[in-house]
Formats: sequence, C-alpha cells, structure tokens
Amino acid sequence: MKRVIDVSLLELVKVLKKAEFMYGLLGLGVLGLGMAYGAYMYPDSFGVENVIGFYGNFAGFLIMYLSAKSLGEEFDLKTATFVFTSRSTRGKIIIAKMISLILASAIVGLCGGVIYDVSIIICREPWTMSILSLNLLRTVFDYIIYGFGLGALGILLTCVHTSTITSFVYLVILFWMFPGILDLIAHKLSFVGAAMDYMVFCLANEVIMNQNDCLKNILVFIVSGFIFMIMSVEILRKKDL
Repeated sequence: MKRVIDVSLLELVKVLKKAEFMYGLLGLGVLGLGMAYGAYMYPDSFGVENVIGFYGNFAGFLIMYLSAKSLGEEFDLKTATFVFTSRSTRGKIIIAKMISLILASAIVGLCGGVIYDVSIIICREPWTMSILSLNLLRTVFDYIIYGFGLGALGILLTCVHTSTITSFVYLVILFWMFPGILDLIAHKLSFVGAAMDYMVFCLANEVIMNQNDCLKNILVFIVSGFIFMIMSVEILRKKDL
C-alpha cells in the first residue's frame, strides 16, 4: 500500500508540474471569476447557479485531457515498457494513476468551489460560513466523483488505443456528443432514455454543472469507475509491452 501511495504522489506531482494543468487551471480561474462578475452585473439574466455550471462546462475538458494524458504519455514517450516492468504491478500502477487523477480533479473542484463562494458573496446572496463551507465541500466531492469515473474510462481507452490524442477525442465524443445522439434516439425508443440514467458519460455534466449528486448518480460513477479499472488491468495484463 505504501508503494501505491508513493507512486500516486509522484504521479500527482507530475500532473501539477504540467504546463497544460497550470495554464488550464489559470484559464478556468479567469473564466470563473468572469462568470462571477457577470452574475454580479446582470443578476436578472445570469444567476449565481450559472457560475458553477459554466465553470464545470470547461473544467470537464481539462479533466478529460488529464485522464487521457495520465497513461497516454507513457505510450507517447515510449516509457510504457519501463513503467510496467518496474517493481510495481500493472494493477498498482493503474491504481496510482487513478489516485493522482482524483486528487487533481479535487484541486480543479476546489478552485470551482472557491469561485462559487465568491460569487455568492459579491452577489449578496444569503450566506453563512456554514453555507460557504458546505458549497465548497460539495463541489470538491462532485469533482472527485467525476474524476474517478471519467479518469477510469480515460485510462481504459488509453489501454486500448495507446495514444493520448485518440483517447482524448473518444472522451470528448462520449461525454459531449454521444449523450445528444442517445437523447434523439430516446424520443423513439423509451428504453434508451431509461438506460441513459445509468451511463456515466450521460450523467457527467449533471454532476459537475448542475451538482445533481444524488445517491444513484454517485453509485453509477463509483461502480462504473471500478469496472473500467478492472478492465484496464486485464487489458494491460494481456498486452505485450
């Protein structure tokens, strides 16, 4: 277990040092504060609840990229053979990368939660320290759940395609285009609409944009994440690196 934690922290440091992460987080911060200012200036047409929605809309892309990059860079840089033949098993490496993705997603959520609280204060919404703290914790929790489900799928796609770009493109299609296609089909086939309530990529935006973190959605993300992780380990176990 200590080995997994050590590798996870090393992976997190790698993520935090990436220019893509720092610039992405900076861009999200500027965007979020801009949305907060918009809520302050135009309260009738742009509510405080829209701030976290717009933030989540763009934060999802950053987490998608980090998910595809986490394992994809090992194949892109030709270091996969070295990484997966080290002292740690392939399963432990997958777990370590997942933990680092979850922690990185939590940082993105923390930034979003702070911006949400700032917008509540400057827009003179009713607030107490308890309300602000709960908002912050809830936002971070939502991003942890999101990062787990999406990160596990990103790693799974990378195990199959061994490419950062290909995995990222598939994630964008699955999380941003596929739900719309399924929604159109659901108008003709009702069972498709019912199935969408249990598909992680159809619930993702609901969780981070609308904070619809009901028990059912949380369980879908957790169960799906574990399934994706198990599949990733099995694929890597059989893959000749």
